[in-house]
Order: sequence, then C-alpha cells, then structure tokens
Amino acid sequence: MKVAIIHPWFFDSDGANKVVDALAEMYPNAELFNFFADRDCVPPHVELRRTHSSVLQSLLGNSFREKRTYFMRLFPWLVKNMDLKEYDLVFSSCGIAVMGARVRPDAVHVTYVHTPQRDCWDLYARRQANRSWVKRTVHAASATYVKTWELSAIQRVDHVVSNSRYIQHRVMKYFRRSSTVIYPPVNTTMGYLAKEPEDYYLSLSRLDREKKIDVLIAACNEMKRLLLIGGSGPEEARLKAIAGPTVRFLGRVTEDALPHLYAHCRAFLFAADEDFGIAPVEAQAFGRPVVAYGHGGCLETVRVDDANGQSNSGVFFSEQTPAAVMDAIQRFEAIEHTFLPVEIQQHARQFDKSVFMKNMFVFVDSALKQKSARSAGQKAIE
Repeated sequence: MKVAIIHPWFFDSDGANKVVDALAEMYPNAELFNFFADRDCVPPHVELRRTHSSVLQSLLGNSFREKRTYFMRLFPWLVKNMDLKEYDLVFSSCGIAVMGARVRPDAVHVTYVHTPQRDCWDLYARRQANRSWVKRTVHAASATYVKTWELSAIQRVDHVVSNSRYIQHRVMKYFRRSSTVIYPPVNTTMGYLAKEPEDYYLSLSRLDREKKIDVLIAACNEMKRLLLIGGSGPEEARLKAIAGPTVRFLGRVTEDALPHLYAHCRAFLFAADEDFGIAPVEAQAFGRPVVAYGHGGCLETVRVDDANGQSNSGVFFSEQTPAAVMDAIQRFEAIEHTFLPVEIQQHARQFDKSVFMKNMFVFVDSALKQKSARSAGQKAIE
C-alpha cells in the first residue's frame, strides 16, 4: 500500500508536526508533501522520508513565513497540482487548503483537523482589526476564496478526524462534517517524578499574542511569584518590557533542558485558548499540576473536580485576565498539598503517542475495510 502525507508547512516544533511525525513513524514508506519546510523544524521521522515541497519553497525561501498570507489564493492550486494518483492512502494534516487534495476514486483520504484556520474563521475579525488597510484588503479577498474552497473540498474527504472534542464541535460548525476524535500524540514516557518541586511556576509556548503570556506575567508581577518562561516569538520584546524582577525568560528551551523544568515546577501556567494543548499534558506527565484557562482543549486534558472521585490534576480560571490568574494561583496554593503526582502522571498517559498510534491504526483499518466493502458491492451491482 502506497501512503502519502500532506502537511502545509514545517515552521515550529508544534503539535501538528508531532502528529505528522507519528504518522511517518507508523507508515515508514510514506512520502511527504508540503508547501514549505524549514529544515531546522522538520521532525525526525519526517526527515527520513522522501519529501516534496512546492514551488514557493524555492521562490520565497525563509521569507515564506512572513509572506504566506499574500499567497493564500495559490494554496488550493498548489494542492490540486500535487501528483497523488499512485497513492492508496492519503493523510492530510489539516492546515490551510490541504484537505482539497485530489486522490484516486478507490483511494482512502483521511484528514486530521488540528483546527479550522483561525485566520479565516473564528479569529478573522480580530486579526483583521490589527492589520493595515492594505493587508486587510488582501487578506479579506484571500480568506473568502480559501474558505469557500475549503468548505467544498472537505466534503470530498472520506474520513475526518479531530484532535479534540472542542475541534470536533468547530468542524461541525464551520464545515458541517461529523468527525472522530483521536487525541494527538504526546511523549508522556519521558516523564519522571521529582522528589520535591522547586519554588517557581513555568510557562512554555511560542511568544505570540494569542498565548496570553502577558496575563501570566502581570499576575506573577503582582504576586511576586517566580515565573520561568520558555519560548520565543514576535511578542518577546513587549513581554520582556512588562516583566518584573520575578519573571525570567529562558529563550528557546532545548529537549535536554525540558524534563528538569517540567519535573521541578510548582505548577504549569497556561492562559491560551488552545485546540488541544500539548504542553499542559507534558507537564502532567511529570506529575505536575496545571493552572489553566478553563476553555478549549484543557477541559479535556486537565482533570478538575472529577465526578469519579479521582484526584485533580489542576485548577481552572474562567477569564484571561491577571485577576483571574491570581485567584487561581491562590486557590492552587491553598490545596497544593492535595495533588498526587503519581495519579496526575497516570492521567497524562492516556494521551501518549502509543495510544494515538493504536487508535489511528484501528481507525484506518476500519476505513480501508469500508472502502473495500463498498468497492466490492459496486462491482457486484455492475
């Protein structure tokens, strides 16, 4: 069986990359297709595969990240021109436009939805408000075209998988497609339990506006709590300017340094409205509680007031404001002694990469059998 995996681009070591890397590990002979790939961000199992990049890779080089908005109208054309006729199974790691890949009628096409593109759908108005009139005009035309094309394209996909129930709801809202939830892979096996946590809170993410790191900084400034922030991004200079003496920036954290940071923090702080959120799960794999915005994927990965009597793995706050974060930290510290690291770690293991791979293999096997049965039935009728 010949397998193809389509992923829009490799920019950061994010959750979408981890999904593609796991799929590449599951299917060692799969070939990869993308618009652009930063070689420093290509995950290990993808790096070993034959990869096909678009013409934009050679035309724009490293400027693709900043200029991609201007080329959105080209993405459907680029996908349609990918030569996929020889592949029996096609995965599209759903970023912009890739679910519109043209496959053979007898092939199986599975699209994995990380999120409907926020620039085009739920965050469209907010993003447009922060752009110049030239960029607003260009993006409005491009987004309308891409949304119309995507809405049509996803109807031709055989099977849709969502990375959380939160995304499952948005897939139905925007695309009118039912989908199956298979949580993305998290390497929980790297987790270990430290004897005692150290006196610091931890935040790890890309430093952009949507991550709401400024809210965490303001709360820790006011409460004089030590906050370690790992990551880089466009908001870095602004965030450093508002940080007080108890806030420290670590820059891009290496894989070697990551385990110690997770294992020894008092708790992991998370203020973003994430589709799934891998970092909070990684923190729990080290037995550490999470203080998180109670919305989006965290409602599915952080256990709070469990009806089955299991111990909590975190505390939620209901608004993305410094006051709400401060209140949540105070509530956490009041019950800090009640959190059980062993049980938190066990909770995290349900999101391990091995679980993702098992669930995906079962799902794909069922999809292939369905396609085979339909083909056999069609031949019988003929």
